[in-house]
Amino acid sequence: MLETNGIPPLLTNQLCEELLCQQYWYQGKLVQEVDVLLLKVNGRWHQLYFDEGIVFWRLQQQAPVAVEQQAGDPFAYPLIDLGDKFAIKGGVIIDCITEPLVEGARVSLVFEDKGSLIITHSENRTRLQFNRL
Repeated sequence: MLETNGIPPLLTNQLCEELLCQQYWYQGKLVQEVDVLLLKVNGRWHQLYFDEGIVFWRLQQQAPVAVEQQAGDPFAYPLIDLGDKFAIKGGVIIDCITEPLVEGARVSLVFEDKGSLIITHSENRTRLQFNRL
């Protein structure tokens, strides 16, 4: 059964102003491809993240800032600009589909004339895939 915590933003027919992904690295190895997805629509930032199969949506009051890594710190949380990487910044989101998986959940953002960004969470790992049209 799909469980959502928080209120999902209304994304259908909205312009994607920004789309960032915070990753989680430990000792130089990628642990979570998507620790938090950060999406800006209508001038507001929204966070999407997962924990044990639960989909979390949060409104973020300010623009995200990359976590500064201290010398010797084994943890890193870089911000990746997915909007630029997949050429979807400024694109129109025509659908946001959330669906349950056997041991997790999937959220797909469908962009008009661009493709779909699919965030899959299963076995406590979150992965990202972009399917171009």
